[in-house]
Amino acid sequence: MFDWRARYSDPTTPELFKSLDAHLWSITRFPETSRIEYILEACRDREVLDIGAGEHDPSFYSADNWEHGRIAAVARRAVAVELDPKLCEHYNAAGFDFRCVDATSDVDLGERFERIFIGDVIEHVSDPVRLLQFVDRHLAADGVAIFTTPNPFAPRFRQTRSRFGLNYVAANTEHTFWLSASCMHELAWRAGVDLTGLIWPLYRKPKAGLARALARIGRRTQVRLRGPEAVYPEYMFEFRRRRT
Repeated sequence: MFDWRARYSDPTTPELFKSLDAHLWSITRFPETSRIEYILEACRDREVLDIGAGEHDPSFYSADNWEHGRIAAVARRAVAVELDPKLCEHYNAAGFDFRCVDATSDVDLGERFERIFIGDVIEHVSDPVRLLQFVDRHLAADGVAIFTTPNPFAPRFRQTRSRFGLNYVAANTEHTFWLSASCMHELAWRAGVDLTGLIWPLYRKPKAGLARALARIGRRTQVRLRGPEAVYPEYMFEFRRRRT
């Protein structure tokens, strides 16, 4: 982790901004894959914990794009954590392993996982540090956690304001805050975990052949000209247990 407190007393100095930016860029990766392909490959043949997997409504169970269903299909074993007891009851009856647990609590499931996936959950919670500590508690020693969260700088959020004639930018009304790369770095530092990757998959959806080659060139060009935060609709963060 980049411990800015050891080098700077002022958290708003331009020199600090440049140093932190250099650190974040050093852990930035652009894998030649899509979001879902990256997640599934990370979870393949692994013991996986999926936090907030219920996705609000049981109707997602039969949908082809239900992420937990796809993760469970490739993982060696998949356990899900969900706060809503009705969702847990529904998915357990369907043959999945759902635990009705608050992922910002001090609960310990008594198991450690090689992979933990938290898809668009952190922006919903009241205490993100406790969520990160819950994740750290359940990671295996060499485990990896993958978080996704909406990117507040993405054009789509500004466009909703004009599209619906609003005075303010609209998002999911259950969200409690927005996150950026620097904010997530600070949350990780406070939670005692290491932010080890900012992941920007090159493709929105799986592609092959010429379409894949053209998408790769187009996305790399956009990122070079505008920066990733002006191009991607969401962040993907990678965490590991902090090494002592």
